[in-house]
Amino acid sequence: MLWLIIVASIAIVICLWCRFDFNKGLRQLRRQDEPSLSGPYHSDTQLFITGEDFFDALLNDIASAKKHVHIQFYIFRSDSTGQRVIDALCDKAKENLEVRLLVDQFGCKINRKLKKQLAKAGVNYQCSAPARWPLFFFSFNQRNHRKLAVIDGAISYIGGFNVGDEYLSRNPFFGFWRDYHLRITGEGSKPIQSQFLTDFAKETKLPNRQSFYPTLLEGKQPLYFISTQGVGLEEQLLKLINDATKSLLIGSPYFIPTQALQESILAATKRGVTVSLVLPEKADHPLVKHGATPFLRELIDAGVLVYHYYRGFYHVKAMIVDKQTCFFGTANFDRRSMHLNDEMSCITTDPTLVSSMQTVFDYDLSTSTNVTEEKLFKRPLLDKVKERIATPFVGLL
Repeated sequence: MLWLIIVASIAIVICLWCRFDFNKGLRQLRRQDEPSLSGPYHSDTQLFITGEDFFDALLNDIASAKKHVHIQFYIFRSDSTGQRVIDALCDKAKENLEVRLLVDQFGCKINRKLKKQLAKAGVNYQCSAPARWPLFFFSFNQRNHRKLAVIDGAISYIGGFNVGDEYLSRNPFFGFWRDYHLRITGEGSKPIQSQFLTDFAKETKLPNRQSFYPTLLEGKQPLYFISTQGVGLEEQLLKLINDATKSLLIGSPYFIPTQALQESILAATKRGVTVSLVLPEKADHPLVKHGATPFLRELIDAGVLVYHYYRGFYHVKAMIVDKQTCFFGTANFDRRSMHLNDEMSCITTDPTLVSSMQTVFDYDLSTSTNVTEEKLFKRPLLDKVKERIATPFVGLL
């Protein structure tokens, strides 16, 4: 009996410490200045919606690099896809190009063998966002969620794909993987390069190279960027939602909105805006899907059209307002992206790019099932239990 009391006491102390640690970290984070939207950066873009097309283009650009290659991902696995990317980076490093690879510490799944291959070839590999004392629990939860790439300072990428076989639809559980990733040439490569260098410099010293910022030609499509570290993303989304007058499309793999975002969506429906929300049918995290249910129930009751994408896994991170403005990038529609993670997002009003994303959205809606109150009520008992378990932890989901 005594040992149970001791174990329970230790558990209570750890929980209290974690709560204090996390809340103090949040308070410190929110003291920083709110980031502002930068742009317009006139660019030319190419949208990728499948992993095969994305990695073919990225690896081709890496192979064509002349000066440097900068790659940043949240998740990087030691599977066949990871091997392909590492081989491509090592080949360029052996040609005496500057090659830098930055992977989030939590998302890094690169094994020792591949790390040795990177080091031997001369690739400058770093892990970002390591957990640090004294706020260990908070820093452990604060992740660098950006997925960026820059080749010779002139070609860049931003979007939702990570490095792993599942992103090429090779995981039988997930099946087909839907995501958005944008290839950018022109002025838009400058802010992406700047963000990569800022993140990389947090882990190691960087030389000052003029070649990092070459003269860039002006493209035809205006892009705006915002980089956030737990502050500013929610405010930007609120502005876009509040500006909606006709339609609002939201796609996200996870949906754990803040109270302000939930209320802004409800307010949009009350003023006659048609709101559609696309989420994955399958879950890649134990409780996130169930943690979303209370929010979905309220939205459905207010008239929001909620869909579950059943063709495979839906990892899109985008929002289209009135078929005129598109918001996309690395951020999910959840509280981690709003209040914890390092993210980078892009906004455009370019008709061609918005139309391309709208077309994919419409197609995905056609291969999704409508989620109704009746379906939520008829969920298995286990799902309802998971919802109850998840509810107290929505701030961390």
